[in-house]
Amino acid sequence: MSVRTRRAGRLLVTAGAGALLAAGLTGAGAAAADGRDADLTLSYQCAFPAGPQPVSVRYRAAFPVSAPPGAEVRPGAVAVTLSVPRAAVAGLDAAEVAGTVLVSAATGQNGTSSDAGWPALAVPPAAVPDEGAVTLTASGDVPPVTAGPTGDVTFSVGDLSLGLAPAEAAAATPEGQAATPLEGQVACTAVPGQDQVLATVPLSPPGAGEAPPKPPEKRAAPPAGQAPPDCRVLQEDGWQFSGCLYMNGFSNVRKLGGAAVLNDPAAPEPALTNVMYNLVPGPTGLGVDVRFRFHEPLRSNATFLTFDFMPTTATMEIDQVGLGTQTAAPYEKGKTRQQVQSKMRLSIRLYDVAVNGTPLEVGDHCRSVRPVDVALTDAPGADITNIVKGGASDGTFEIPPFEGCGVGEDLDPLFTGSVSGPGNYLKITQGAICGLAAATCPPAVPELKR
Repeated sequence: MSVRTRRAGRLLVTAGAGALLAAGLTGAGAAAADGRDADLTLSYQCAFPAGPQPVSVRYRAAFPVSAPPGAEVRPGAVAVTLSVPRAAVAGLDAAEVAGTVLVSAATGQNGTSSDAGWPALAVPPAAVPDEGAVTLTASGDVPPVTAGPTGDVTFSVGDLSLGLAPAEAAAATPEGQAATPLEGQVACTAVPGQDQVLATVPLSPPGAGEAPPKPPEKRAAPPAGQAPPDCRVLQEDGWQFSGCLYMNGFSNVRKLGGAAVLNDPAAPEPALTNVMYNLVPGPTGLGVDVRFRFHEPLRSNATFLTFDFMPTTATMEIDQVGLGTQTAAPYEKGKTRQQVQSKMRLSIRLYDVAVNGTPLEVGDHCRSVRPVDVALTDAPGADITNIVKGGASDGTFEIPPFEGCGVGEDLDPLFTGSVSGPGNYLKITQGAICGLAAATCPPAVPELKR
């Protein structure tokens, strides 16, 4: 079974109609990292003070492939992208605008529907161009819904309300977190006749689970000057360039005293990362603003010495929740060395576990109880001069507790006690972007750097 998603055209702007191990669920629920991405674009008519204006809204989120009856169905973080005519915000007389968006979403099953209770999301500062549309983004977690005994579970989006103000006047709420709606909300109504179903999650028989996806088959490398088939699929209005790259690295698990290779370049088919980016003038020189997403989960075959003597092997599958962000700009005016900051949310699954060569049945949904928030900066000695050409970044992160681990016995306490906690080091090396110039393609797999 698979999540059925739709593309059409509409968004919500009104309160009107309505790492490194992670854990998912077995009988307790179904997590978004188990499934596929939903992608829906809707057209709205918004009652701005300057007059009615059309607004295009794109919704994206990960949903479980299926869910057992009675389980919690938990979407991944919802990403909302709005394209607002410049005339709609001209009255704010601001170079940048920010605010909140509150989407009226609903869940349904067997012909009945209820309010999904999505919170207001913060809209970070966005530049108002001299001409063309203003691109606004927002993202954040939304609550789960409990599936009934029969019938597919649907997630739909409806009208929304949008609050905007000059960036300096808007309350600073970090992107990805719930926000307090601004006063003077603009009501946006979905244009009639559109399919507003974002995703449909079928029910699976009790105890049934999706088998871990097979690793991708080995493909022949594209000839020189050509991009891979899955390159440049991340393209949105307001972004100047798109492309793809490879990234890999190491992650230390502090409690286990070991490291795992992420997206091993020696693997038959390392996972590709798609990017879109803008060149941004700044006070210290020309910078780069990047959004990125793994084309498929990163996988790692890791071996640790559990309890300092017991060899334990496992496959870790790491996927993103929403888009990752990256900014780069020179540290000092007139200098080339760049300061790089990257942020991403990762959902990680553990499977194919063996202890001292004996398989350990952890199930198909052994994950952390929440996504892992990772923030990286340019690594010491990296001396990055152009992030478009690649470089290394590092940082530390906290591994959350586990749930959904074990078949016939609860292994959550074992993994939580031996793995979860702060102070886990991560170093990522990204290769050059395969972009517009043929000479940059196909993308090169970077050398692993410790």
